Parts: sequence; structure tokens; C-alpha cells
Amino acid sequence: MPTTQTFSLTVTPQDQAGNPYRLVPFEVPPGTARVTVRYAYHDPKDAGKTGKASGSIVDLGMFDARGHAFLEMDGFRGWSGGKRSEATLSATEATPGYLPGPIWAGTWHVLLGLYQIAPEGCAIQITVELEAGDAQETLSQSFVPSQTPISGERWYCGDLHCHTHHSDADADVETLVAVARAQGLDFCALTEHNTSSHLADLQRYGPEDPLLIPGIEITTYRGHANVWGVRSPLEFRIRTETELWEVREYVRKQGLLFSINHPKDGGPPWEYQSAVDADAVEGWQAPWWFGNYQSLAFWDDLLRQGKRPTLVGGSDKHQGPFQGKLSGYELGTPTTWVYAAERSEGAILEGIRAGHVCLSRNPGGVRIFYTAQAGDRAGMVGDTIPVAAGEEISFHCRVTGVEQGWMLRVVHRQGEAICVPVEGPEWEYTWQVIASKDDYYRVEVIDQPDVPLDIDPSELVAFALSNPIYVCVS
Repeated sequence: MPTTQTFSLTVTPQDQAGNPYRLVPFEVPPGTARVTVRYAYHDPKDAGKTGKASGSIVDLGMFDARGHAFLEMDGFRGWSGGKRSEATLSATEATPGYLPGPIWAGTWHVLLGLYQIAPEGCAIQITVELEAGDAQETLSQSFVPSQTPISGERWYCGDLHCHTHHSDADADVETLVAVARAQGLDFCALTEHNTSSHLADLQRYGPEDPLLIPGIEITTYRGHANVWGVRSPLEFRIRTETELWEVREYVRKQGLLFSINHPKDGGPPWEYQSAVDADAVEGWQAPWWFGNYQSLAFWDDLLRQGKRPTLVGGSDKHQGPFQGKLSGYELGTPTTWVYAAERSEGAILEGIRAGHVCLSRNPGGVRIFYTAQAGDRAGMVGDTIPVAAGEEISFHCRVTGVEQGWMLRVVHRQGEAICVPVEGPEWEYTWQVIASKDDYYRVEVIDQPDVPLDIDPSELVAFALSNPIYVCVS
């Protein structure tokens, strides 16, 4: 018979303000084979109001006996946010979002994330069920890429932000891969919220499948960030600017890429004061009309400050069932195009790091091909062209898949530099600049706005975006 431990606590908005991450300890004796945690929360004044209906949102996670200190994630056993009301794990299996492995004897902790607490407080009940049994062979949680690189230096199309049932979506990794294949994507980064439980599933796929890049969406209560190239859990219990920088530095030392997600109203927004020298910014999340002009402006402001994060896009698709028919909002909405030496995790991430990235609204949408040259020095998006003061730089842009009435817009540090009608479905445009100071030039394909964009930036409707070409004057 399983043994049961129960815990009750009430939290207040003041508790949330002090520390939104509450650890509740419980004991796991030797010989335990399975751990199940269940929780429920409600309005302490009206038990009929449960879960979100109570005005509160409480997330769920778990640490085992190896520890739970900040930045020390060896004891991390999973996170399901508000998606699930219970989680079970053993040596060989676990609820999606949680990690199978040894059931260490000692003090474990339920992790409660106090995302939102109603003014009247929130009563939380936790039940821990422990099942005894013999120790079993454990599964390895180390991620070893199994997909063979595909050679060929070219543009590769993909999606850098999506979710499966390992966090808060309904479908499994196999379903998501089927959609990526149907969309014709070359790569897809799986970025589950605060967990690495999906990494084992990624190892089942081969070179005939879209390249699967292991990622985690660090989901804090003040903003979200994707990290690509992960091999193990990452700290997400970030409360302060100092803790944010500590996690950023850890990511940097691991050679991973850090990207600020959807910095816009309802994104949710990025509420930290610092952009922590992010490697990238998700300037386009989901269909364009979901407030992405704000995310693009956030990124452009960093460029004006002299920073150089790469502009990327991501569908943030929470994958549901797929019966073979694609809708208007799928993986690859928008599509991130990366120029890379080959189709491999390392090459794609290096292309992103270099800024060799353009965006289109879907895999078959408008494409931008953008280069520049000064004398014998040439470059593409993300590159820097060194020039002397007074030297002429020639920029060349080719666009494909354009519809009548759309515009080609060139933006530099001072704002809009050029805005001209596109004259055909495949069209080329060249312009020259006399270098006088450091600058950058990026390209947009947009709908013709009804109101000037400097008066109403929300009028911007983009179909494709490029990263800048940077000009460095000596």
C-alpha cells in the first residue's frame, strides 16, 4: 500500500511579493519506487472557487534529495507550471515535464510557483503518495544528438519557439515533428517551459526528419527567454536583476544562445530593466498582428544603443492534435531563415550568433536576400562592412513572393531611410550610401500603411524582415 503525506498552507500577495517560489519539504524513505505529487488551490473564503477561478494561479514543480539551491539544478525533477494538477515519477518513467531517474532517499521538495495570488489569499493542499518497490534500471537523461549533419551551405528554414505536452501543449513530440515535416521545415527548436524532459524524445529522430534543436524557455514571472543548445535543466527561479545576470552568465559560459522572447504587451512582456546582452530577440512571435510591432521596436532600440542581438522569430505554437491538414497558424509562423554551413545544431546556432538570419511570415512567404559591398569588401545580413569616412557603400536587396501594393522599407539608426513600392513579385533594388559614421541598415517588406509609421507605429504590417548589415567607419 502506498503511504501518504499531506500538507496545507495559505499564501498571500505579500508572500508572493517576497518570494514567488515556495518550497514544501517532504521525506522519501529508502526503498521508494514511485513518487506522486497532487495539489489543489482555492479561495480560502469560498472553496467552491478553485484553480484560476479563485483569482490565483499556482504552478507546480519538484526537486529531489540532491538539492534545490539557486543555479544548482542536479536535484531538479520537473516542472509543469499550471498545466497539471499531479505528477508521478519513477526510475524509468515520468509524467511529461518530469524526469525519470533514481528515487533518492532523503528530503524532497514540492516547488510552488506563486504566479498570481488573489487579494484574499490562496489556500493550497498538497498530497504526496509514495509507493515502495525494488530499485529499477534508470534511464539516462543526458542528451546526445543523434541526427547526422546534412552538408550544404545555404539558407535553412525553421521555427525557434514551440511547445509539446512536456510543458503546456497537448500533443507529443511525434505530432510536432509531423507538422514540421508537413510545413517543409529544415529545423525546429523545442523550447519547453522550465524543463528538459523532452530531450530524451528528441534522440529518436534521424537525418530524414527535421533537425530538432534542444531548447528551454526560461519562464519567469517578469519575462521569458529561450535558450538553445541545452543539455540539462536550467535555473528559472529568477526574481532579481542580479539573478537574471547570473543565469545569463551561466548560459554564456556553456556556449549556449540566450534570446529574449516576445517583449510586447501580452507577450508576456519583458519587465527586467536590462536586456542582459542577449544573443537574440524574438521580434516576431506568432502571426504578425499579435502586437509584434512592439517587439520589433524593442529590438530596434537595442540596435540604436549599439548592441547587436540577432532578430529571430518563433511561432510559440503550443502543438495540438494534427490530422494532416495545415491551418493558417502552424509551426513556421513566422519562419526563421538561417544561412548556415550545414544542417546541424552547431551550424544553425552559429548562423544565428552571426546574425545571418531573415524572417518571413511562413515557409512559402516573402523572402529577402540582402547584401552590401564597399570596394572589395562584401557582406550579408549580420555582417559588418569596414569603410573609410566618405567611402561609398552599395546595398542590394532582392525580394521574392511579393504582392502588388507592398513596400520595401530600409531602416537605419535614425529611423526610416527609404520606403519604395515593390514593382513585381520578384524584384531587385540597389541604393548607395556615403559613409560618415557607424550605422546599420536593415530591410522590411511591409504593407503600405494608412498612417505614417512615425505617427502610429502600430500601422506597421510586416511580411518579411532582415537583420542589419552594419557599417563601421574608421
